[in-house]
Amino acid sequence: MQPSQGKLIFDDQCEFCLRSIRQLRKLDWFNAIEFIPLGKAGQIMSKHSITSEAMHAKMHYISPPGKVMAGAEAFRVFGKKIPLLFPSAVMLHLPFALKLASFIYMKLAVNRYTLSRLMKCSSKNCSIHRNS
Repeated sequence: MQPSQGKLIFDDQCEFCLRSIRQLRKLDWFNAIEFIPLGKAGQIMSKHSITSEAMHAKMHYISPPGKVMAGAEAFRVFGKKIPLLFPSAVMLHLPFALKLASFIYMKLAVNRYTLSRLMKCSSKNCSIHRNS
């Protein structure tokens, strides 16, 4: 791990989330982010007072200095570290853009298991939530 890496904790029981993280890894050309699956994040969550409930609601990003952000606000910060996402992340500083992005993020987050099923998810991760 590089000292200047931020940490992104994500739901590793969600195929939609896993696919999103695979795409982010491809775009993270400079290894600016350490991707941490929720199943292995207990210690770091305790250290930064992130509850399990909060983690199940939104992904969390911990900046190198230790500031914790979640959801669209997290994207606004870590997106600036990924060249192809930089323009989108900067646009989230426009008035009302973060509120709109947060609304969209929450709609996706609440429906992520349904989205996983719609994506014809066949991994063991999706079977946990098939009936939800």
